[in-house]
Amino acid sequence: MPSQTAPNKPADEGVIRDWMVAYITSVIEVPQDPFPVNDRFDLYGLDSIEITIMCGMMEEQFSIQVNPDEVFDNPSVSALSRHLAHRIGESRATA
Repeated sequence: MPSQTAPNKPADEGVIRDWMVAYITSVIEVPQDPFPVNDRFDLYGLDSIEITIMCGMMEEQFSIQVNPDEVFDNPSVSALSRHLAHRIGESRATA
């Protein structure tokens, strides 16, 4: 499983991407490097249950609500990490 980031550490796109790569590679047991971050999640063999679990873990890790529908709207590690980093940045700007 991916390691926890330090509390209050900024969750930029790279941090989120690295966390997702660590999580996915621990679930499907493939090497992290090189990992195809632009491939669609369905090509990794993750099912809807595993996607839901990953979303819940990201909620805890990054203190942001992650709906599984966001995975389908942003269907790769790159796209989802960019999307979530943008949401986190917006929430910090309004806080």
